[in-house]
This record gives sequence, structure tokens and C-alpha cells, in this order.
Amino acid sequence: MGQSNPESEIGAGAAGGNTQHVRAPRGPSLSCRGWPQEAALRMLMNSLDPDVAEQPGELIAYGTTRKVLHDWESLRSTVEALRALRNDETLLVERRKPAGAVRTSPEAPRVLIGSAGSAASWTYVGTQETLPTAFLVVDAIGRKHFSGELSGKLIVSGGMGAAGGALPLAAGMLGAAFLGIEVDGESIRRRIRAGYCDYCVNTLDEALRILKNAVRQKHGVSVGLVGNCAEVVPELADRGVLPDILTDQTGAHDPLNGYIPAGLSAEEAGALRDGNPEEYLSRSRESLARHFEGMLALQKLGSVVFEFGNNIRAAARESGLAEAMSAFPGFADTYLQALLPADAALVRWVALSGEARDIRRLDDLAFELFPDDTLLTRWISLARKFVRFKGLPARVCWMGQEARIALARRVNQLVPEGGFKAPLLVAIDHAASGVNSSQGTGSEEKTPGNEDAGNPPAMSGLLNAASGASWVSIETRTGYKSVTAALALDGMPQTADNLPRALSNDFALEVLRLIAPAPK
Repeated sequence: MGQSNPESEIGAGAAGGNTQHVRAPRGPSLSCRGWPQEAALRMLMNSLDPDVAEQPGELIAYGTTRKVLHDWESLRSTVEALRALRNDETLLVERRKPAGAVRTSPEAPRVLIGSAGSAASWTYVGTQETLPTAFLVVDAIGRKHFSGELSGKLIVSGGMGAAGGALPLAAGMLGAAFLGIEVDGESIRRRIRAGYCDYCVNTLDEALRILKNAVRQKHGVSVGLVGNCAEVVPELADRGVLPDILTDQTGAHDPLNGYIPAGLSAEEAGALRDGNPEEYLSRSRESLARHFEGMLALQKLGSVVFEFGNNIRAAARESGLAEAMSAFPGFADTYLQALLPADAALVRWVALSGEARDIRRLDDLAFELFPDDTLLTRWISLARKFVRFKGLPARVCWMGQEARIALARRVNQLVPEGGFKAPLLVAIDHAASGVNSSQGTGSEEKTPGNEDAGNPPAMSGLLNAASGASWVSIETRTGYKSVTAALALDGMPQTADNLPRALSNDFALEVLRLIAPAPK
């Protein structure tokens, strides 16, 4: 049941950095003035649940630098603001701090978050977010290169953080053996506790003993090796250990904050980064070059190699390997896009009740509504078997526009009938496809709280464009812009009217055109 005292969910965290008691309220009772506000509050707290967030003590849901909110006082203030927020007000969150509520209308979003990044959109549900994509990509590679059979195959990747941590489970779901190389042993152990990985070892010999047996017996087994890719990947090539599939999900896109140079533990890397960032960058780029050259050596030996969204090819080019960009393909164009309808998006469905049975009921509805959608029904069947819920129970899946709207409409109909213990939350990330997303730094910060958004006509236009969602988060950075729309399916007629718009691909276009209008 929802609590009225914020301290009961935040615990000692706001005062002392101890996040053991940060936990979203459960049950059908409201602690806010409406379910849109309640959903935002529960999802904000869920993003910082120790079972969900990567570094909850630092208010980081995932990654190394992206915080959900600026500090503990911002969290406390945001919770208080959400509980006091009226149904005709909008809470503005600027630069990860609550900036106050403004009178708007019932149709406007209850929260508008600017320059957020997906970690700060309050919709993060843990490593499960990247699992459907990892599964589809690995499955597509199996179909294209291995006649659809991955049992007895070896998959190797670097990085077992929030994104890379999904790959070992995806491999296991498809019967493959998996080796993940990760400097931070705690990241591996976290995946084991969550059910995404089987073993953590400290030597390559130990890892290979487990994996060779798994490959021979065609068992899906995953091993996390505490080590550095710049050392381990070239050693695999030197030993002639040939992965069938090779990729990387380290923080190569950020050589300073995301990638750890060879010879350093995670703690030593942090000290060097703070004390001598120039030396850190130099060592990081040198390690990136060695890592990438090891990948190329394995590719020449016969491994299927691809980039999995971390820009390692661009990082290798910056590290001195001029031809890196053409060395191997990226995952989206080569494998993922051919599987999905053009209007597909990754959708999060979250049981605000905290009841796993509400997600099982959602799964059953999907089977009933889309019996011929084999991509979706196969995924849900496997997810029900393999995915453990962490924090508020959630289901994440790729869905086309028509399907996600139909499922949301049915859920909204069933909520007042008692079909669910409490409303569900549906959230979708809309990328800036079709919108000019390379405006450069001049347009990156034109989000709530900056000069243009502070202008009443600009704010009015932005709120109007974002109307229909319970809350909206806008991310803007060089070369990339996106909108996250979240909607509480509370059974209200207004929600039924709003959901076709909020879950459509056109929703983001209206918002993003205000942020980064196409050049004249």
C-alpha cells in the first residue's frame, strides 16, 4: 500500500547515502492526488531501488555519469512535489532538479523533464531493458550465419554493465555458451544475483574449462571473467580460441568515464581519472586500440564480429585505427531492423501494484490479442521462463504501433473492472527519426528551464505537444534527441482518449520539432 510519509520509502538515503530503504510504494492506494502523479513517483523510486539501479547510492540508474536526479535533497523535494501536485499542474524538472509546479491543464503532462537522458526519465526497470534487443540480435545472427542453431556455439563480449549484462542471458536462452569480460567483478556478481549469468571466475583458463565443456555438451552456460578486454581479447586470438560470435559492450563510447584501461582495477581507474584525466585518456585509447586489434584478429580467424551500440569503431578510429569504421557492421542495420516492423519501438510495461500476477495477466492478454505475432509471443514465452522481476515487476518487448495501442487500450478497460490489482504503466522511447537531430550544441539545451522554454509561448507549445502522456522526458545531446512518453493506464476515459496519441511514433515528432526545428 502506498505510504504518506516520504521517509518510509527513501529511508536514510537522503541524509546518509544509505539506499537500503529506497523502494517504490506498492498496492492500490494512492499517496498522490492522481495515478499519473503516483505512477511518476513509483517509477522514480523504482529507478533507484537497489535491485534495479547500478549505483543507487550515487543516484545512478545505469552507466557511470547519468543520474536520475542531482542529489538526495532533489529526490526528497521531488517526492514531496509529486505528492502535492494537482491534476491541473505540471512539475518541471530541469537539470535533474525539481524547478517547481506551474498551472497547466488536466490534458498536459503532470511532469516535464528536460535534458534528461533515459536514466533520468524515471522509467528504468533494470538490465531487462536491453534483453529483448540482445535476444533478437543474437537470434538473427544465429539464423543468418549458423542455420538457426546456436547450441554448441561460443559468444564472447566485453562489458557486463547494465547493457552488456543482458547478453549472457540472451545467449543462454538460445542455448549458446557465453564469455563476458568485465574489469569490475561486482558487475558480474550483480548479474549472477539477478539470474543473468551463471559463473564469475578470475582466470581465462578457468573460464575456458567451463565453456569448453558447455560447448561440447551444447549447454547454455554463461561465464563472467574478471579481466580487461585489451588483454583478454588478444590472448584469445593468440591461443587460437575462436568465438563463433564476438562483440563488445564496454563503455568504449566514453574513453574517460566509461572505458577502463588495461592494468587498472575499477578502483584504481577511478583514482587515476580524478587525479590525472589526460594520462587516463592516453592509456584508455592505447587499450582501446589493442582491444580492437584483438577483435580484428579474431575476425580474420573466422568469428562473426559486430558492433553492439557502444561506438567502439569510432573510439578505435580516434585511437589511431583509421579504417575502424568499416571493419565490421553495426547491429541495428545488419540484424535488428529486418526483424521489426517500421513502426516498432521498445515498450516497458510495469505493474504499479508490485504484483507479478499483473504482468502475467498482461502476458495472457498479449497472447489473446496477437496469436499470430510469433515474434512477440515467442519472446513473451521465453521471458516468462527466464526473466526474474526486480523492483516493480515489468515486461519489456518490441511492439509495433498498432499492437501496443491495442494492448494498452485493453489494459485500460480492465483496470476499473478489477482485472489488475492497480494501474499499469506503459512507457516508450521515441527516437528522433525524421527529425533534424544534428543541430549541434546550439540547440541541445533548449529544454524546460532554459531561455526558450522559459518563454511562455515556447512553454505553452511544448506542453501542448506533450499533452496526452502522464509525463514526458526529453533528452538532447549532439547528434541525438529522443522523447520518453509514460502513461498510467488507470482506467479513466481520458486515458483511453490519450493513449493512441501518446503511444504513436508521431508523438515525439511534435515535441522534437519544437526543440530542434528543421533548418529553413
